[in-house]
Amino acid sequence: MKKTIFRTFFLLIFVNYGFSQTEKIKSLVEKTNEMNLDMWDLTDYAEKNIKDKNELAKFFYYWIGSNIQYDNEFFEKILAGTLANGEFAKKQDEYKVYKNRKGVCAGYANLFKWFMNEIDIEAVVISGHIRDLRNHYVELESDDNFRHAWNAIKLNGKWILVDTTWGTSNDKETSEYYFDIKPELSIITHYPTDSKWQLLKEPLTLEEFNKSQFVKPIWFMIGFSEAPKLMADKEFYYFTFEDLPNNNWSVSLKMSTDNLNFEPISDIQVIDQDGRTYFRFVKVQVPEKAYFKVKIVKFENDGDQLYKTEHENVINFKI
Repeated sequence: MKKTIFRTFFLLIFVNYGFSQTEKIKSLVEKTNEMNLDMWDLTDYAEKNIKDKNELAKFFYYWIGSNIQYDNEFFEKILAGTLANGEFAKKQDEYKVYKNRKGVCAGYANLFKWFMNEIDIEAVVISGHIRDLRNHYVELESDDNFRHAWNAIKLNGKWILVDTTWGTSNDKETSEYYFDIKPELSIITHYPTDSKWQLLKEPLTLEEFNKSQFVKPIWFMIGFSEAPKLMADKEFYYFTFEDLPNNNWSVSLKMSTDNLNFEPISDIQVIDQDGRTYFRFVKVQVPEKAYFKVKIVKFENDGDQLYKTEHENVINFKI
């Protein structure tokens, strides 16, 4: 019993320490709003107040997320193909991005790399493609509008993945998600041109990437540690996911033949077994090419009021 209590107490200390360090870093970031610092002054300020390399990297991650705005006007020019020669490289130069306080993904990544180099953390800019709600499947030759840039940095001898552009969010959980993204989660949305930056033992081909599920971060934020799986035997499909203790979210699955019009799947049988939930449905109702999407819903009582929270298109995949 004493050992259990000690371990629980230690875990609480560790969690509270991590929380307090994050709040301390964010507080330091906020203080810079009252200062007129150039890039070198900002680096000196950070190094004076923070000694740990991991926390220094987080400082600049939070600083960029709080101070650099996404340049939607410039992005529209990219989409329209109206940029003058050399304009992209000039505007996404780290010095320009810092001065103007805006950029697109390349500018975010260039600026973060510059800060990492200044504090002696090895860093690279990764280029590739992303998929999101607009584009679940990447086609390299036609998806220039979905090109993206992010970073890898080396901490304690290990490469980790960071996306300062996607980390720019007022939503706390989302902003936390994109620093040190697990490689197996990053590959859900980010497909690097150089496969080594997947940081996976067995990198995915583009075909495998497109066949894999598109999963929004909210799925993992509510407690799931892995993406759902689609299994099959001769007669049935089984859509399965972890059974989370005290989970108030309900999961629903819909199907489409054209990726536009989705309908509930007929006669789904829900099976709870060995810590997992299985949605079982007959294979004969599923065409050779089919699209699926997942929605999650939660109902909460607050006095006499019933509140509903829902997230559409949390997971999309095809067979």
